[in-house]
Amino acid sequence: MCMLLRSFSFASACAVFGVLAACDRGGTADPERPSTTAIRIASFSPAMSATLVDLGCESNIVARSPWCTDVAKSLPVVGDFRDFDAERILLVSPSHIVLQPPLSGINPALESFAKAQGIALVAVQLDRMRDVRQFVSSVAPLASDAARVRARLDAIDAIPLVDVHAPRVVVLVSAEPMLAAGGANYLTDLLPIVHLRNALDAEGWIECSHEALAARDPDLLLGIAEREESVAGLRRALESIPCRASRSGRIVVVVSPELLRPSTRSIDAMRALQSAIDAVLRTTSEQAP
Repeated sequence: MCMLLRSFSFASACAVFGVLAACDRGGTADPERPSTTAIRIASFSPAMSATLVDLGCESNIVARSPWCTDVAKSLPVVGDFRDFDAERILLVSPSHIVLQPPLSGINPALESFAKAQGIALVAVQLDRMRDVRQFVSSVAPLASDAARVRARLDAIDAIPLVDVHAPRVVVLVSAEPMLAAGGANYLTDLLPIVHLRNALDAEGWIECSHEALAARDPDLLLGIAEREESVAGLRRALESIPCRASRSGRIVVVVSPELLRPSTRSIDAMRALQSAIDAVLRTTSEQAP
C-alpha cells in the first residue's frame, strides 16, 4: 500500500514547484469572433499561453500572467487564477480571457467584469490531455491556421493507450517536498509515448515519503525539472529512494519546462525523452548479473 501523505490538485501543486496550472472545471464562453484581426487575448495561464503560441496565436496575446514564459515579457501582467487587475485589463482591451480557475470556480468578480465589458471567458481544467484537447477545440475559432489546429488535435488523439506490461515509473517534479505525478494526470497520459506506465495510482499530484515511493518498486525513476538549478536536488531525492531502480542507477533527470505545463507542446517534450530513457534502461540491463 502506498503511504500517501497528500494528494493535490494541479493548482495546489503549482504553489509547490512554481508552475501555474490547472485547478477546477469552469464554464467556457463562446470564443468565436468574425475576424482574427479583432482577437486580443489576455492569458491568465502559462499552459494555455504555450498552447496558444503553438497554435500560431502569439500575435493575438496582448496580456499575460506573471508565470507566462512563452510570450514576450514586455506584455502587461493582468492576472492569474487567483486575482486580476481590472484597470490593466481595460488598458489592453482584450476580446478574450483564457484561464484555469481555482477549486472554488471562476472568480465571480471576474465573471461580472468580463460580462460588463463584453469579454469572452474561456475557462478549462487542464488536468489531463483530454482537457488540453478541449481547450484546443474551444480556441480553434481564434486561430487563423485551421490545419495547424487539426494537426495538434490529431497528435493528442494519437497518444498511445497504456501498455499494462510496460516498465513502471515514478515521475518526480519536486524534491522538497517530494511531489510526484499521480494516476489521473496529464503526465500519466503522456508516458505511453515513451513506453512507460505510472507506478502511482492516486489522482492528481502526490506528496509522498521515500518509503511510500520505494513501496511501489518502480522500474525507473524520472525527474522533471523546470530549470537547470533544480536538477541536482531532484537527482539526490531520486537516489535516496530505497528501491531497486535507485540502487541499479535507473534514474533519468531532465530539464523540461514544457512537461510541467499541460499543453500541446507537452507531446513532443515527452517524445524527446525516449533516447535518454532507452539509454538508461539498456545500460542498466547490460550491467545486471
